[in-house]
Amino acid sequence: MKLLSYSILLLSLLLTSCGAPKTTAQFYQTHKSRPGVTNFKLPGWLVWLGGGITYNSIKDEDTKAALRVARKVGKMRLMASENTGVIPQAEVEAFLGDIKQTGYDDLIYVKHESSIVNVMVRDNKSKIRNVLLMVHDQDGFVFLDLKTRIKYDEISDLINYFLKKEDEEKEKEKEKVEEVPRA
Repeated sequence: MKLLSYSILLLSLLLTSCGAPKTTAQFYQTHKSRPGVTNFKLPGWLVWLGGGITYNSIKDEDTKAALRVARKVGKMRLMASENTGVIPQAEVEAFLGDIKQTGYDDLIYVKHESSIVNVMVRDNKSKIRNVLLMVHDQDGFVFLDLKTRIKYDEISDLINYFLKKEDEEKEKEKEKVEEVPRA
């Protein structure tokens, strides 16, 4: 009886481990070589180096503010397909359920007709460690996985910077309208 119960337990463990991919890396590795799928992987040091070169060569303050945050992005994985049949919706939903159990939370979830846009994050204290963007609709599929070191304060500062800049531009427009002489 013990042997039977141990063998059933072992068999159930083996069958559950063969299910849907549990991490973004496993999902990427599983589906990247399918026909009709385009994939791209960029190492973190290259993202950092490219961001630094771009930051030093740009004079626009808005772009510099965004690049300060973008330089905190590490490894990047991108997978896209123009054919939705390549990665079935059931596999995507199973994968999303699995990664929610590993600490990912929905940041943005939009479902409109047959299109689904899902942005998920996994954070650690005050930093966002992983960002996952998945778009699945009748026209195609996009998977973007980012490893990051972005702090919530940095995102807040960036948003406040652009809001302040927008307010300043509105004030300048009002001043221009008020300065126009009447005929």
